[in-house]
Amino acid sequence: MARDKAIFQDERGRGWLVEVQYGHPAPAELGIYAARFVCPEDPDEPVRVGFVEIGWIDSGAETELRTALAESDPADQIG
Repeated sequence: MARDKAIFQDERGRGWLVEVQYGHPAPAELGIYAARFVCPEDPDEPVRVGFVEIGWIDSGAETELRTALAESDPADQIG
């Protein structure tokens, strides 16, 4: 089974945790999943949401994960 979370560094050297968000309407049959990006090293950095290919997480493909982070959006708080 493929991994569903990974840690990678952004261009500024900060660590980011990316986690697959199962149940989100994304084309999972193509290996594309919704993802949640969190920067534990910078609490002022908002949680971000975007899309990743599951293979990027499974292989730890930092370049692709950085691109997905750059294309992600800040999450909206519910409630």
